[in-house]
Amino acid sequence: MFDSLVYTNGQGDGQPYAANAFSLPMNLIMVIISFLDHPADLANACRTCRVLHYMTLPQLYSNVSLKSYDYIHYQHDGRPEGCGAASPFVMGLNGLVSRNVAGYTKNFTLRGEWKEDELEEYAKVGRVPDGTMLLNCLIRLAVDKMEWLNTFRWDLNTKMMPALWHSLARRPALTQLTVKFPLTRVPRPTLIVPPMANLTILKITDIDPLCYPDDISMLIFGSKELQELILHWSPRMRNAREPSVSLNSYFGKVIAAKHRLTIKSLALHNLYARSEGNFGAMFDWTKWQELTLINSTGGLGEDGGTMFVDHDWQLNKPDPVPNLKMLRTDKISMGQCEILAKYSGLEMFYLVSAQTHSDNRINGTSKLIQNNGGIPTPTLSSPPTPHEIPALSLAKDYINNLCNFHGSTLRHLLLMPQWRLSAEDLARIIRSCPNLEQMGVGFDVTAFEFVRLMVPILQKLSAFRILDSPENPAFRDKMHQLDTGKHCAAMENEMSKLQWSSMKWVGLSDYVFEISDPIAVEQNGHGEKQEFRRKVRMINRECVKHVEIWKMDSKDI
Repeated sequence: MFDSLVYTNGQGDGQPYAANAFSLPMNLIMVIISFLDHPADLANACRTCRVLHYMTLPQLYSNVSLKSYDYIHYQHDGRPEGCGAASPFVMGLNGLVSRNVAGYTKNFTLRGEWKEDELEEYAKVGRVPDGTMLLNCLIRLAVDKMEWLNTFRWDLNTKMMPALWHSLARRPALTQLTVKFPLTRVPRPTLIVPPMANLTILKITDIDPLCYPDDISMLIFGSKELQELILHWSPRMRNAREPSVSLNSYFGKVIAAKHRLTIKSLALHNLYARSEGNFGAMFDWTKWQELTLINSTGGLGEDGGTMFVDHDWQLNKPDPVPNLKMLRTDKISMGQCEILAKYSGLEMFYLVSAQTHSDNRINGTSKLIQNNGGIPTPTLSSPPTPHEIPALSLAKDYINNLCNFHGSTLRHLLLMPQWRLSAEDLARIIRSCPNLEQMGVGFDVTAFEFVRLMVPILQKLSAFRILDSPENPAFRDKMHQLDTGKHCAAMENEMSKLQWSSMKWVGLSDYVFEISDPIAVEQNGHGEKQEFRRKVRMINRECVKHVEIWKMDSKDI
């Protein structure tokens, strides 16, 4: 095996020329191929020679993602995709069915828009359009050949048919399932989805009781290995104040069997349903580690029209979760604040902000008033409106409970931008939470100099984000007038100091600055002395989408 030769011209006679062949061990070639992640590069490697074809083919088809368009999609040169045949979406499915390559597929994604003609005519006679049924049959044939399918994602705008559900239930290696339910009220057959033995992650999106969703109660109850559950309802019910969602529709079998789900992570998006008082009977609280509640269960400042339904959650407070490590929510309430005081050990706490700002930019031209730390000085915030006062009054309670009961373990902290913290509040956080690695807070103008002096005390802090006030855009406006070069130079002088050695990213309003590792720089150009400086540059927010205080500050799933 270690003497095998790989020929660039596809031929080998035992005496290759050095210019036409290279000799590498097969295991080393596999390591090189493993670094190829772009489908075009993998496809080109498959065409190089017979050996590379067989070695690269499994990686080429291990991740298959097909996108459908409900119109003719054109390439950059003006030619329609699939010219001379069919759309790439259909041809891709045809290749999976007709060739012996589906067995290599581990991750299978279907997304986009599937065009369905004459929906009203088919709905009148109780039929599914032939094109949609043929699509599901073709996908089922492909899935039946995927023996090692690990992840399946259905993100099409049409409904999955029962045959495809049953095919997925027979995949022994399937551990992650994501399904988007339809958002149109077109009559379609519904199914009690069968359980999947090895499923660990289940994500169901766009659930609407009036759009003929499938029944997933047996799937939730029977999938005994389930560790992460994400349920996303359509926002239509909350916007229309329509309490048509019942939790018994999803957890009724769990309650009837007196079974408790042992999931570790639960996320509920756009939930608008009554508590019914049995939420605590559905889960084994000792197993929970992560909880996400986005636009669910209500909170201070909520629309009064939804109060009568959301108020049930305040009356039927769930038991505290003793092993909870992460809490992410966009609502605050006194009940939630009190629960924080009933347990300890929280490591990540995110209060998601609903504010949206303009996109980041890289270059600036105007001047900006700066202090010694290179941080712009904003004007004082305007006073809060009357309906915001209750939410603002909870800031002290949240900070006290987080510091008193979770300070020693807290690593990530993201608070509401409406909470303009004082120097005293910041000192309390810094003193009580020595292990903070990421922090995003808003504070008064009087605390800026204090922040520059005190934040370096957090020796593990790698990401620090200053949130601007939604009510007063003065800070953000000054950032928009930023002279990038001068500001980065001022930050370089500050960040090159030893106390900032762990800092990697700094966020000012909706701008992000990246701080490099220390670089040795000669002084006076004679090479006699060297000092270590850190470069600072403005980057797009996409560059920090993996950093939690930016990644988690979103209402996306």
